Amino acid sequence: MKNQNIENIVVDEANERTYIVLADRVLSDGETYKAIRQEILKRGGKRPAKGETLTFTTSDRSKSPQNSDG
Repeated sequence: MKNQNIENIVVDEANERTYIVLADRVLSDGETYKAIRQEILKRGGKRPAKGETLTFTTSDRSKSPQNSDG
């Protein structure tokens, strides 16, 4: 089955930027903003220019096995 990506869109009206985070599920606000911050840091801290759209794919790390006590 083909992996379908969901677009999690954030529009920063004050700075005229749009962020599109592609993921395999709908992300919570916190997950979306964390992904955006991490992507900006990967790009050397350079934010998109006014009017630009930053589109990137994030992996869902919540599906990884959890360590258990015991």
